[in-house]
Amino acid sequence: MSLAKSKIIVSAAVLGAGLAVSGNVTSTAQAKELKLAHFMPPVHHLHKAMFAPMAKDLAAATNGKLTMKIYSSGALGKGPVQQYKRVVQGVADIAFGVLVYTPRLFPKTMIAANPGVGRTSTEVTEKMWKIYDKHLADEYKKTKLLALFANWPSVLISRKKPIKTLADIKGMKLRVSSPADVPLVNSWGAVGIHMSVTKTYTAMQNGVIDAIQIAPSALQRPWKLAEPGEYVSQGVKGVASLFFVMMNKQSWDGLSSSEQAAISKLTGKAASIKVSTTWGGADKKALAAAKAGKQIQLVTIDPAEAAKFDAASDKAVRAALAKADKSGIKATEIYNALTQ
Repeated sequence: MSLAKSKIIVSAAVLGAGLAVSGNVTSTAQAKELKLAHFMPPVHHLHKAMFAPMAKDLAAATNGKLTMKIYSSGALGKGPVQQYKRVVQGVADIAFGVLVYTPRLFPKTMIAANPGVGRTSTEVTEKMWKIYDKHLADEYKKTKLLALFANWPSVLISRKKPIKTLADIKGMKLRVSSPADVPLVNSWGAVGIHMSVTKTYTAMQNGVIDAIQIAPSALQRPWKLAEPGEYVSQGVKGVASLFFVMMNKQSWDGLSSSEQAAISKLTGKAASIKVSTTWGGADKKALAAAKAGKQIQLVTIDPAEAAKFDAASDKAVRAALAKADKSGIKATEIYNALTQ
């Protein structure tokens, strides 16, 4: 049970036997513990670069009065799809999640995942925060948003043959992270298959999929896609994955102003940009390893061929934006604001 459900760890100290006799016991300090849930293993760079330091810094900033216990690897519930639900319902006080697993809850924010928004994780993250107050804030009213960030726009990891041209990808079974990306890769002539990242290693190894659209850091731990994959192709405008860190509204409201201030100092726009840049560093490292010929071969698609991919992508994106416009979302306006 979380702080939202009134779980508070209370520590008491009796200051001398005489106090017990007289009954004049001093008021005790309350140490509050927040539960943070994510689904990655502790070796993941987000755990090491964001969550572990956040827990340490929060305890230090509050002199141990407010602490954070990290439940990694789905310890508070398996599956990344339910992360938003877990934080809203108070199973966790704080939860990390991937927006793509609940895209219908965040249709405006998901527009930032489209190709062409940014070339790096930091650029996409900065652009989201630039338009947040005007276009995105209303999607987070049920929680306290602590962080919103992106990873490096995707590359194409393939087995058996490299992807150098649009013709190469025709007919390939290509894994995507979101159902919304299926029309995009289908416009290239591929067969888009929506699949969780946790299933991609085995799926590629067994030939269920021929290629994967994903950020370069997935080549290394914990997903290790450089093992079943043989080639990684870069040069086309890729989709970005978007991530949130949210806090249960009741848990947030139950904190003192000083405790809220301590959390705010460790989160928000600056923290989001910092972690996206850190993640971008992991992506750069993975690409550098590929370029050096370690495990997997790096392919840079010729600009003329990349332009063919990008033209097909742009057409698919514009069609999706127009469809969203008709549903009442100002999708084209948001996309234009992101890409200006």
